[in-house]
Amino acid sequence: MGLITLGLSQILVGTASPNGVMPSLTKIGKTYKDSCKLTQEAAEVTPHFEEGKASPEVRKKQKKIPVLAFSIMDANAQLLADYIGGNVTNGKWGFDGTEQVVNRAIQVQTETGFWVDIPNADIEAVIDAEFSVKGIFKVNFTVTPLAVTAGKAIYMYDGATGLTVAPTSLSFTSTADAVGKTITASSTGNVTYAAAPSGEEWLTVTKSAKVVTVKVLANTNGENRTANITITADGLTTIVPVTQAGA
Repeated sequence: MGLITLGLSQILVGTASPNGVMPSLTKIGKTYKDSCKLTQEAAEVTPHFEEGKASPEVRKKQKKIPVLAFSIMDANAQLLADYIGGNVTNGKWGFDGTEQVVNRAIQVQTETGFWVDIPNADIEAVIDAEFSVKGIFKVNFTVTPLAVTAGKAIYMYDGATGLTVAPTSLSFTSTADAVGKTITASSTGNVTYAAAPSGEEWLTVTKSAKVVTVKVLANTNGENRTANITITADGLTTIVPVTQAGA
């Protein structure tokens, strides 16, 4: 049965891994709506003919690697230095065009369906700023997968089943829980990344070996609140929803 992929959850970035193993990742920033696309050009084809024949005997195909594109809408001086080049001094971004930008690892998390892992990526970032009432300052990214020493340059997999953990969700009462509840990954290696979305300050996420611990503050509001914990191990990722009851 096919897999339907819909929506974007977030884009994560980390240190490039030429060995093909995805590293620990953090959210790169706020992705501009409808800007994230993964596209692949048609293969470059060279046909070979027998003399006097119109139909080729063979067609040599050189396939193209898919390329990722997206825009970030909340850039700061450090993001400009990291992905365009330059440096930050006293909060100011300086740039003269001679700076080199290091490669990165990139992961695209969708709301449903395929997730995308690129362990070793060349990143081309450019400023796209419109200073008007309806304009916005954006940084446009073009991400090209590079070769790795083991494995493949790009992976796509079902984000819902990429990593097996237990339990698959957590529930808390409205009171604070300073001890926390744990999630255990059924992975070969240790958990390399575990975090809640930025801005969800009511919960704390920590990791140790294959165990992730989630602690919560008291919920003084009358409504329940929910956040999705992202956990990565063995280069695979899964989402664990955490719900806390209202007061």
